[in-house]
Amino acid sequence: MPKGYFLPYQQDWILDQSNAKISEKSRRIGMTYADSYETCRERNLIDHRRDLWFSSADESAALEYALYCKQWCELMDIIIREITEQLEDEKKQKYNNYVIIFPNGSRVNCMTSNPRRFRSKGGDVVLDEFAWHDEPGLMLDAALPTTTWGYNIRVLSTHNGEESEFNRIISLVNKVKNGELSFDEAHSLHWSLHRTTIQDAVAQGLAEKVYKLDHVDQVARQKFLKECRARCRNEDAWNQEYMCKPSTALLALIPYELYQSCEDANCLQELVPHTKERREYYLGGDIGRVHDRTVFWIDEKVADLMISRKVIKLHKTPYHAQLQMLCDLLVNQNIRRACIDATGIGDMLVEEAQRIHGSYRVEAVKFTNEIKDHLASLGRGLFEDRRCRVPDDREIRDSFHTVRKIMTLSGNIRYDAASTESGHADDFWAFNLAKEAARTSVTPECILL
Repeated sequence: MPKGYFLPYQQDWILDQSNAKISEKSRRIGMTYADSYETCRERNLIDHRRDLWFSSADESAALEYALYCKQWCELMDIIIREITEQLEDEKKQKYNNYVIIFPNGSRVNCMTSNPRRFRSKGGDVVLDEFAWHDEPGLMLDAALPTTTWGYNIRVLSTHNGEESEFNRIISLVNKVKNGELSFDEAHSLHWSLHRTTIQDAVAQGLAEKVYKLDHVDQVARQKFLKECRARCRNEDAWNQEYMCKPSTALLALIPYELYQSCEDANCLQELVPHTKERREYYLGGDIGRVHDRTVFWIDEKVADLMISRKVIKLHKTPYHAQLQMLCDLLVNQNIRRACIDATGIGDMLVEEAQRIHGSYRVEAVKFTNEIKDHLASLGRGLFEDRRCRVPDDREIRDSFHTVRKIMTLSGNIRYDAASTESGHADDFWAFNLAKEAARTSVTPECILL
């Protein structure tokens, strides 16, 4: 191995002699490049034929891998032959196979993704950007028997959603690693897992290599990470492309695109007192204390639009201060109605607010699965009909995106959201409670269906 040429995570991959290796990786950190070195190095060190079948998501990536191999062979002074075969599979579909032939007869075959092309083949297998193949499950089914006679398989990929075959394998490997399952229980190969986020790669010298620096430069590292983050339009893309976290977009109740379709950078504004002008405001409150935040969300109803006017977030705020904030808001009679989370710790706060401002203005909402389903459906419906306007705010956008609608085995609907530093989807539930306050404002009593 060229001394000092590869970064530590690349060296770890090259030197790992496991029969089944899988790399959960960031984009553009040189893992496929390092793998092509391993392919050429292996074939240069043996005196017999050992073929390798490389497949990526498209033909251009297959050609790129062949060019990497050609470069390594030139550096190793290996005399090779290069050919491009135009082949047909059993369904008469034509494809190109880029081939590097070594002096010992070994062939490196580089082709695009198609399960049928692994039939009747034998040798080592490399599946690059595996999660992005058209039929990854079928690809794996076809590729694994190729390795039956003592050959190896290597899989490298960024993520492509939580439901992908790649993420299924990663999840099983992690369960085995954490002692939750055995390999036999997981019905899995003994995969050797390599995980490299962009932050891992930068910590091991990637930024210096990109910028051609011969010394550790923390400023350059921070600059590089910021540039990578700027290339991602949202947190979900950043997580998937660079941080080895699969996208949750397919499962999200409010995907980023749906939220952004209703964004209004200028919707938030100071509330107008009822003594100056009559407005139609509605308040929703999700109550927290330590781990979760309290969020008061106020909408203005304008014709058939619900426009977000104020979002107040309280973290680790004593209950008496939360109650005071709520009461200060309700002094404004333009706030026609408020629906407040009275589940657990919010019960006392709502009871006091009702005593001061009346139960006809403040309703206690106790979250159950049925109530959450009603509220979430109400909120999503407004997004789908483009009848709400929400802030152009990354933290709020991410909060909405974390919510997932899950059907349990018993047929019940459940709403889950990941806990983050920003809370536990508190913005989302406060938003929906404000919509419920508007929906039920015509009667003194608010009975949720």
